[in-house]
Amino acid sequence: MLVIHVGPRKTASTYLQANFYRSRKLLWRKGWLYPVLSLKVRNAHHEIGSSVGDIRSGRGPMVEAIRKAGRRAAARDANILVSTESFFRWSPADFLALGALFGQNDIRIAYVLRDPLSLMPSLWAETVKGGATRSLSAYAERQVASPETSMAFNCLVELGPILAEPRLKLTVLDFEQIRREKIDIFTAFCAEILDIEGLRPAAPATRNERLAPEIYDYLRILSKAGGADSGPRDILYWRRFLRSHDATDMAKIAETVARLGADSRSFLRFERSAPWFSALDEQARTALDGRIAPPTSRRPLFAGEDVEAVSYDIARFENHPEIVALVEMSKRKLGRQPFRWGRTGLAARLRAIMRRLGL
Repeated sequence: MLVIHVGPRKTASTYLQANFYRSRKLLWRKGWLYPVLSLKVRNAHHEIGSSVGDIRSGRGPMVEAIRKAGRRAAARDANILVSTESFFRWSPADFLALGALFGQNDIRIAYVLRDPLSLMPSLWAETVKGGATRSLSAYAERQVASPETSMAFNCLVELGPILAEPRLKLTVLDFEQIRREKIDIFTAFCAEILDIEGLRPAAPATRNERLAPEIYDYLRILSKAGGADSGPRDILYWRRFLRSHDATDMAKIAETVARLGADSRSFLRFERSAPWFSALDEQARTALDGRIAPPTSRRPLFAGEDVEAVSYDIARFENHPEIVALVEMSKRKLGRQPFRWGRTGLAARLRAIMRRLGL
């Protein structure tokens, strides 16, 4: 069997991938190969996701690495597990092509499902962390204007094509139920997807500190002023920002934005009783019936409180002298990034050698 964990974003994917990687020897003994296919990324299989053109053509270095991993698994009659959030761009035909390269025709897609209302502000924040400048209110308005086609609200946009392909199996992990039952999601994934009971995480859960909403709107201001790299999405923007700004900086930024932006602040409320959301909830519950793990009989599927969020109209205060001074401070700090040995190509090659030696 080939299990393809497709994420999506903000569903503990990085945590799962860290544990898949650090538990790979134990998984191998249990009959599961979590292959290391790239020198650039250890934990996950992002390069598979970005090599979809080679997967379709059946040519290229990543294709050869996949075939080699498939032969290794076949020699032990083992199953294969791969994971990357970038699989959301794939079609069912791409998943089938990947399975063929691995030598597997029994293919299961594993998808972690979160409550879309509580997830939506986090998805917007992720775009801002990459250098986007759209406000939360504008982002939300676009999703609400067409909820049926919104990947933020409607999981069936992504899962519909998979459900329509009979050669693909689908299991949806119920993130909210797992959290309610206080089960570790890695343990739940191994039990529900890999049929391995009681496997404990090898990597600790990272604590995602909840920052003030003003920080994300400040990032929009900073991006507009040239803080993020121009051109393609700056995937390291958020990391560079966090490394270069300490707690004092963060407190000053949040206080300044809250004070100067007080007249431009609006409060957004997303109601579960809204007819469009109730309809999406019932559609998802019906379409995924029998595919959700742990099994659930909840109706509605996404129960809970309404969601409230704060949004700022930054155009009304982004040119204030205090904000301009903060932006210049941030740009200086972002420009003084220390040399990071672990990010060099030589360090990546040394890590690869250590993996091959089992160190």
